Amino acid sequence: MTRLPFAVILSAVAFGCGREYQDNTPTPPPASVYVTPTVTAPPAATVTGTVTWPGELPTVPPINGLIRSGDGSKWGDKPNHFAAKIDPKSRGIAGAVVWLTGVDPAQAKPWPYPPLTVEARDYRIRVKQGETTNPVGFVRVGDAVTLTSADADYHMIRARGAATFTLAFPKPNVPARRKLDHVGHVEFTSGTGYFWSAADVFACDHPYFAVTDDAGTFRFDHVPPGEYEVVAWLRNWRLLSADRDPETGRTMRLTFAPPFTARANVTVETTAVVDLAFPAAGVK
Repeated sequence: MTRLPFAVILSAVAFGCGREYQDNTPTPPPASVYVTPTVTAPPAATVTGTVTWPGELPTVPPINGLIRSGDGSKWGDKPNHFAAKIDPKSRGIAGAVVWLTGVDPAQAKPWPYPPLTVEARDYRIRVKQGETTNPVGFVRVGDAVTLTSADADYHMIRARGAATFTLAFPKPNVPARRKLDHVGHVEFTSGTGYFWSAADVFACDHPYFAVTDDAGTFRFDHVPPGEYEVVAWLRNWRLLSADRDPETGRTMRLTFAPPFTARANVTVETTAVVDLAFPAAGVK
């Protein structure tokens, strides 16, 4: 007989009572806080640029495993959703995360992003922010994200990185909320074996974070004049290991190589243009 963890039993009882799930897991005190900007008229300086892949276009194979769906489980392949989207002509990379470091939060523009929801839907983990659904989202440090499932099947959403917790969703459309109290990257994955998907959320202490468009370009408006470092970040699709359930053979967790990063210093007065390229040597 398989014994469920006590925390999972409590979650199931709470959902069975028909009330909204309240996560009361103790959390450490915040390491950082979001400082409300004090400027009355944000400066008009801008930073624009492009993130490119200079090397040969990579070949990314699918991920093989025991795939569970509404029709049951069977061995098969799932596309590697972490494969970079690279324009074959310009080498511009879509979906790279770019941000500024060295920003004084008190001099920054107001927070531009709407509230964020991490959702399990169609056996994938996605980020919903406003009217858009993406694999990446941004939240002010200290704010809460909403987590929910839209699937009838049992889901667990797991957070690792700048936040560490796992929440159970035995029923669909019963949301939970959890604060992200530390600046940094949080990876949300499935804790119930839907290994082919993940979402990335960045808890930020200033608003100068962006995702590159289809051409690999980005833009920051209303940047305070000063000296900054521009950082570009991209998920790595190279699979290092797969953890399997010893009884079922199902893949429960994937470990990928460290993300690609690129950095450049920039002086911002009125406008600045920065081009970044990921080191692609040895990547296949």
